[in-house]
Amino acid sequence: MKKLAILICLAALIGCSSFKSKEDIITKYNINQESAKNWDKTIPTVVKQESLIEDWYGAEEVLFFLRKSGKVDEKDVDFLTSLKTKDITPEDQEKFNDLLVKIVGKLDREFYLNDENIKDPKGLVEKMVKESNLRMANPSNHIAKEVATEKEWAQIVEFSKQKDLSEKDVKKLRKLLNNFIKRDEFFNSKSWYNREISGRTLEIVEIYKKGDKTKLEKNNLNAKGLYIAYPEYFSKLEKWDD
Repeated sequence: MKKLAILICLAALIGCSSFKSKEDIITKYNINQESAKNWDKTIPTVVKQESLIEDWYGAEEVLFFLRKSGKVDEKDVDFLTSLKTKDITPEDQEKFNDLLVKIVGKLDREFYLNDENIKDPKGLVEKMVKESNLRMANPSNHIAKEVATEKEWAQIVEFSKQKDLSEKDVKKLRKLLNNFIKRDEFFNSKSWYNREISGRTLEIVEIYKKGDKTKLEKNNLNAKGLYIAYPEYFSKLEKWDD
């Protein structure tokens, strides 16, 4: 039984495209003494390249995000700062390499909604139902026709008819939405382009074109798609649970 559990864990790691060994990162980016000395350029470059979507680093200035989120602590900052004015020793290089790999390993997030992330539940379901009746392709009629089951969509319609949504209703709505973003058919480029033609929409479309996605990648891309579809009804994606 113990061996089976170990095998399952190994399979999960191998199956996740974001899992990379120390050697993978160091070799891929040709990390050397110059990279360590110029850490303020190296770290943001690697973080951006290794992030599935910019929301993994808060869509902010990378070094600020790393400090704000605690992925880099003050001890790490002191070490990095010291590299600017010293000769890089093999020990320094090894420590920098380890820190860089640790940062990359902390990037992965799997976004999902909690109740507090839905700012106006009643307004959201009303918008979804209203837009689902439009002839022009949009996220709402795509979700109604291609993503939600008949029973699930009927629940959203019922919510839209209520005067207000209770805490229990919001919890049900949140579960529905979290289920939707796990599904292969959730994102449709034509429907989303009709909602918003922007760099962030293009980002999702281009990533989807690259082929098969892991469960984590699919969830995160769809979560961003859901946010783009109804931004006024959700807190920013970086504030969602993970």
